[in-house]
Formats: sequence, C-alpha cells, structure tokens
Amino acid sequence: ATAPSSPKVTFYRRELPEDLVSFTSADGRKLFKESLNTGYAEGYFNLAGNFTVQSEPAYCGPSSLAMVLNALEVDPGRRWKGVWRWYSDELLESCRTESDLKANGITFDQFLCLASSHAQVIAKRGTTASREEFVRDIKYVTQKDDVFMVLSFARAAMGQTGDGHFSPIGAFHEGSNQALVLDSARYKYPSWFGDVDRLYDSLQPVDPETNLPRGYFLISRRDSRLDLSLLASSNVDHDSKDSSGIVDLPERPADVFPTTLSCGKKSSCCSAKQL
Repeated sequence: ATAPSSPKVTFYRRELPEDLVSFTSADGRKLFKESLNTGYAEGYFNLAGNFTVQSEPAYCGPSSLAMVLNALEVDPGRRWKGVWRWYSDELLESCRTESDLKANGITFDQFLCLASSHAQVIAKRGTTASREEFVRDIKYVTQKDDVFMVLSFARAAMGQTGDGHFSPIGAFHEGSNQALVLDSARYKYPSWFGDVDRLYDSLQPVDPETNLPRGYFLISRRDSRLDLSLLASSNVDHDSKDSSGIVDLPERPADVFPTTLSCGKKSSCCSAKQL
C-alpha cells in the first residue's frame, strides 16, 4: 500500500479569537483565581493532573473521555503499557474502525456509547437542554470533583476554525459568566475561557453526519452514590439547593445504572473491546 503523503502546508497553533480569553494570559489567570476562590473550580486539579492532548487530530472525543476517566480514578481493567492499567485515547476503541476514527472522529451518540461502557453518563443535546439548565449543570459540576462535563460543540460558533469538537469544562467564573474549556487539541488552541451563552449556542448547530445537534455529557463513576439521572430532566426543582447553589442529589443504590442509550443500544455495545 502507498504511504499517505505528508501535507505541504503545516501549522503551529491558531490564533485564539479576541473574545475568548487564553487560560495562561494575565486575564485568564485572574478569572481562574476568582473561580477557584468562589468554589467553581473544584474539579480542575483532577482534570489538569490528567490532561491529555489528543494523539490524533480527530481524537478529541476519546481524548476528552480518557482525561475524565483518569480524573475520576476509574480502573480500565486492561493493560496500557508495561504492567500499568491506564486510559489513553488510542485504547478507547469506538464502534468505528481505526481508520474511520482517525479520519472522522466520533459522533455524539458514539461518545455516549463509549463513555457508558466505563462510567455513569447523562447526555443532553443542545435542543433539549434549556440555557438555564446548561448554566445550572456547569455550576454543579465545577463545584464538585467527582463529576465532570464534556462539551460537544461547534468550533465555528466560537469563532474558531474547524467543525465539531469535544473538550471538558474545568471551571466557571460567575461574575463574567464564562467557563474554562480545557481544549484537548492543545497543539491548535490553548485552554480558554468563553462566554457561557455562546457556549450554549455552540451546542445547537447540526452535525452534518447525523443531522442532529451537539450537546454535552455529565460523567461520574459507576459506583458514585450520586444519581446523575436526577439531572437528566429540565424539570429538576431549581429551588432545591443549599446556600452554595449546589443541587442536593440523594444517594442511589449501588446497583442502579442507566443502561439504555440514546442510540437505542445497551451500555455494553462497546464494552467488549475495552475490558
């Protein structure tokens, strides 16, 4: 077989749009410090300690998932390298072939299928979650270190180049209504703070492969005592919060795990490859 030719034009990163704030800039550091001081960056250090730059240009989905699973200290149950068990994006095999995955990445439902094989997951499409619900969920996850949010958004809606992208949320700045996106394509863009309303709008564009909008995922360990299913509905009592604004979720039985996926399959549809 003929080896693929090397591209004639190469790039070293892209310029971040002016309305987005680079995490490492003076303004970005100020926003992060204030987020941390107000309790909206509780999970950041778990994510940062396990940050993973995607190993392929289209691996943003598996890379974001590997980052979250390692942050949650989930044992993959399979060898990574040597004697060590660890999550890496190339080991998170989806329903797609390796060549297809490298060329096209994964869709919203394929991410859900893959994530549900390893964790407790709630998926929300941009057209089914309200703007208020999205903000509530960001506030909830950034005040905890045992549940994380991964966005599936359209880069163009944020003024960036490219199309669909996956990345986790690392912090929330309430004063400016901005969230920290830990961009898995660090070779392209740094991590950045962006307006939450615009992030919500970036969930709405239709993925041309599926003709469905994008959205976001709430992910925690399968053995978590928090029942994420209570966050699945926009009908959650928004007044059922303590003084810090955290939704008070009750404990759930350890053997309860949602197995029906939005793709119509069961959560085991990908697990045979992983475990």
